Amino acid sequence: MGKRSSNKSQAMLDWYGDVVGAHIKSSPSFARSWLSFGFTWTRWRTAHVQDRRLYPCDNYAARICFDMVSQAFSRTHELVLSSIFLPTEIFQALDLPTVTAEALAGTTGGAHAERGFVSYAEESGIPETYCSYHKVLMGMALSGVLEKPRMLASCSVACDANNLTFKTLAKLWDVPSVYVDVPYEISEDSIMYVADELRGLAGKAEEVFGRKIDQARLSGLVARSQRTLDTLSRSLTKRASHYLKSDMMLTVEELLDAHVALGSPGAEKMAAHMVEDYAGAAPYEGLSLVWVHTAPFFLPELSQHLDRSPQAQIVATDMLFDQVCGEDGPWRHDGAQRPFEAMAERLVRCSFNGPAARRAERIRWICEQTHADGAVIFCHWGCKETAGAAQLIRRTLERAGFPALVLDGDGCDRKNNMCGQMSTRFEAFLELLRLRHETC
Repeated sequence: MGKRSSNKSQAMLDWYGDVVGAHIKSSPSFARSWLSFGFTWTRWRTAHVQDRRLYPCDNYAARICFDMVSQAFSRTHELVLSSIFLPTEIFQALDLPTVTAEALAGTTGGAHAERGFVSYAEESGIPETYCSYHKVLMGMALSGVLEKPRMLASCSVACDANNLTFKTLAKLWDVPSVYVDVPYEISEDSIMYVADELRGLAGKAEEVFGRKIDQARLSGLVARSQRTLDTLSRSLTKRASHYLKSDMMLTVEELLDAHVALGSPGAEKMAAHMVEDYAGAAPYEGLSLVWVHTAPFFLPELSQHLDRSPQAQIVATDMLFDQVCGEDGPWRHDGAQRPFEAMAERLVRCSFNGPAARRAERIRWICEQTHADGAVIFCHWGCKETAGAAQLIRRTLERAGFPALVLDGDGCDRKNNMCGQMSTRFEAFLELLRLRHETC
């Protein structure tokens, strides 16, 4: 019965996505309304119907994610389209909705509707090798399904597609765009440089939207961000040897929330519930994995082994903990007193900024904190940053005693995965970890 229900749900999503795809060219306004309806309905369901299989932190994560995405269609006239690593407290202080390529494309993929936008982008000249998240965004924009936002804002951390995508969209839509360049070196000079860039971003946002930022409110938002990240960091040790009831889709929703919604009361509640929920969770005897980069949550070949499974679970993802202080020491700047410097420090110290060795060490630290049995390094299609760092990360982890599997795939476009090969390699990796687990 469970399998039949799952198949019926998949068939319904296939139908929903096919309807979107069939109208992208002929009636983009209908495709837009159809997508908006789906996201709005999901937003209502996550807000009013608690999934009893999940912990409260997970229900918060789903609710925040679909709040964010649904507003990309309902509040376009004041929307800011941003890159995932750029701080959003400036826009929150102005009561502006913010969404990213990863949030839009990921939820569109979850609705089985990504393929039509990928095809439209490729037919329009976007390279096949381009990041699939950005191809979905470009397909939405070029087709007219996504109406133009009021403003674009992006940064150099860490995706090389950011600069190209946002430059192209700024010309297409003829809207203001701000790019924040983040130096690699972790230094006070770097932080001051980025802080000045963020002040410029704030000034541009005030100009575009015709309203002034309440500095006290901004300080409060940034202070909340630091508290939230510190709470997230405390949740790491609570995850060790506890049953998290996690699934691959939740890991993606959580990392989106920890970036785009950071500073909001919802993100702080999510982090607080993680500490509380996991501290009281049942012991877990299965394998605990750290997942590196985004996750292809729509692939049953992988999710059947990881979604609320007694055999294996994702205990943490590196993208959820890329901004925490971690092993690098406490914050240098108090968000309540110096909000721009605090946001800048977060960008400069982000484990995705700078040399790949910095990210590798952060992943090693996450593995140690969670007592992970191993790690999966997922090389998402078109992400040169992760593909180039994969072997360095693998060697760093294995030297520290954590076996690592490098998987090539696509976290957004379901048809761009070699599912049989991925399944075989992943199952063999789990078997290796089980044998290692039993002998330890």
